[in-house]
Order: sequence, then C-alpha cells, then structure tokens
Amino acid sequence: MIRGLYSSASSLQVAEQAHEVVAHNLSHASVPGYRRRIVVSEPFDQALSQASAAGPGASSVGTPTTTVHTVFEPGDLHFTGNTLDLALRGDDFFVLKGPNGPLYTRNGVFQISAEGVLQSTGGLPVAGSGGDITVPAGTSQITVRPDGAVMADSAEIGRLQLAQFKDPRVLIPAGATCFEAPPGVRPGDGSSTVHQGYRESSNVAVVDEMVQMIVTMRHYEAAQRALRAMSEAIQHNTRPQAG
Repeated sequence: MIRGLYSSASSLQVAEQAHEVVAHNLSHASVPGYRRRIVVSEPFDQALSQASAAGPGASSVGTPTTTVHTVFEPGDLHFTGNTLDLALRGDDFFVLKGPNGPLYTRNGVFQISAEGVLQSTGGLPVAGSGGDITVPAGTSQITVRPDGAVMADSAEIGRLQLAQFKDPRVLIPAGATCFEAPPGVRPGDGSSTVHQGYRESSNVAVVDEMVQMIVTMRHYEAAQRALRAMSEAIQHNTRPQAG
C-alpha cells in the first residue's frame, strides 16, 4: 500500500507539470514565433521492460519519468505590412547574437536600435552573413528580399544569416522564442524564403490546449482521490483496536 502512495504522489507531480506546460503555452499563444511545448512520459511497455530487466529486487514505484519537448511545427503567416516584420517560409531560424553565443528564433519582429543596428525586440543584434546589419542614417526605405538581402534604399547593407538544423528537437529553449544549440551541434546554412511585412504566429491551438488543461485537471483529481483513499485505508489499518 505504501508503494501505492508513492505512485499516486508521483502521478500528482506529473499532472502538475503537464498543467504548468499547458498554462505556459496558453500565455504565449499570441507571441510571434513561439513553439508550443508538451510533456512526454515514458511509455508503459518500456518502463515495464526496464523493471523486468532490473530484477525482482528492484524498485519500480511511481509514475515513469517525464520530459518536456518542443513542437517545431510552423505557425501561420499573417500580413502586417510592417517593414521590419519578417517571417520564414521553411524550417530555418533567424540568428541572434546572444550574450553567450548565437541564439535561434522564428520570431522575426525586429526593430532598429539608436545606432541603426537591426535587432530583436529584446535588444539582441540580428546576425548577418557578414556581421551586424546597420542601416545608414537618412535611409528612406528598407527592403528585405526573399533571399534575405537587406536593402537600404537601393544599396545592399547586409544579408540575413539563416540557420538550419537536421533535427531541431535537439535545441534547448533559451527564453520564450529563442533556442540555443547544445555543445557540438552546428547548424547548416538556411535556404528559407523571407517574407517582409509578415509575422509568423505561434503554433499553439488555444482550443486544443484548453482541452488538454481539462484532461490534466481530471488526472490530478483522480490521483488526489486515490492518494486520499489509500491514506484513509492506512489510518484505518493502523488504528489501535478497542479492547
């Protein structure tokens, strides 16, 4: 019965973690380029085979370990008409110059700094193939071509650096819409088409996330009832019997 207590308690933890992930998705549903996250549990047959291989004396209580994964399905492109709103048609990422190395994002909502440098809304410079992309003072029109070339009036001032990963699931979240590559993983050159005046929405389906939130709440409630029932049973069995 004590093993059942551990199982129910760990099930509560899994449900709580899943609820937090769903809430995080919903809170970022309107953030351009956001990629939703999901909680993945170890399959039952895998957990069972591992427990069998460990031998009869091994402990196998509790819900199998869960991990949080990012879903990299693309979001829809929406026209804004803003000059510095950029979106990618393809699987590549924009590259930002982070404080500890390059960061990769699908959020192409950019701005110009006081020094004329193209940067993210968070103030990180957008990496160009030859360095920072700096807009000269007095520029009347900025045009970004589908191949990533950035034009100030009629002169090319840089070209967006795009990165491509064979398996983007290896990327590590570094904020709401940015990712960093693990050690030893280097991206290839991207070839996506750049669309100026468009924003890529998040890939969060609000209705689906609301349904998932209800499911996690029901899961939590069921584990809570099981935990309470076992606790009451233990108290009943250990209560001193009269006379």
